[in-house]
Amino acid sequence: MKKNFLIICMIALAMTACRKPEPGGLPDSGETADTIVKKYLVKQLLNDDPEKPMLAIDWNDDCTKILHVKHSLGFGSVLDYDFTYYKDDSIRVIFTMPQFSYPMWSFWYDSIMIHLQQGKIDSICCYDNGVIRHTERYCYDDNGRIIERTYLFGTKDTFQWDGDNVMKACILTRDYEYSTFTNYIHPHYNLPFYLSNYVSNEAPLPLFTPLWKYMPESDVYDYEADEDNYVIKAKSKKTDSFHTYYYTRIQ
Repeated sequence: MKKNFLIICMIALAMTACRKPEPGGLPDSGETADTIVKKYLVKQLLNDDPEKPMLAIDWNDDCTKILHVKHSLGFGSVLDYDFTYYKDDSIRVIFTMPQFSYPMWSFWYDSIMIHLQQGKIDSICCYDNGVIRHTERYCYDDNGRIIERTYLFGTKDTFQWDGDNVMKACILTRDYEYSTFTNYIHPHYNLPFYLSNYVSNEAPLPLFTPLWKYMPESDVYDYEADEDNYVIKAKSKKTDSFHTYYYTRIQ
């Protein structure tokens, strides 16, 4: 009797050791899955002044589409970007600005048409008074990461990646290099596109730069993050100025 009981126990232990994980589960290897909470940037303010947004983004209900963007340098004059979607393959963006304001914004174009392939920008036709002035081209690697944007007389933005972060970049003819990163999530990480602001003279910079999962280390700013590790404040190390970031979270 005792011998039979021992045999049954040994068989039960063997079956337990050989049991496969449940479908969709992970073997118990001591590792945890990536559980980063998805948050979407809705506002960036200079010195936390709600009247002077540097970036304000209106999303649809599930944050799959950007509907409207306000952009400025943080000093009061705001540019508006209206997004209109056509099926799943193109987006029209029209720019508007105050008639009298400082800075005196000057557009390269008055509207663009974004053409998509599998949810990513394939090309952008840039219009001025209904006439195509230039066409941008976007190129990606096998992992779907942007590696080149060609625009404006053959000028190129280029990007070299290491995992989820860009280590080297040339953006608007200026070279950048990043060697170390914080463990804070970059505010633009969940934005869908790398996209120019299409403004010359005053601020020729990208409108969205979702090129980093983590915020690069900086000699210019100190960062604060929330409980989900998203950057909520970037404070200048040289002045009293700071940027604050606000998000929405989809359950």
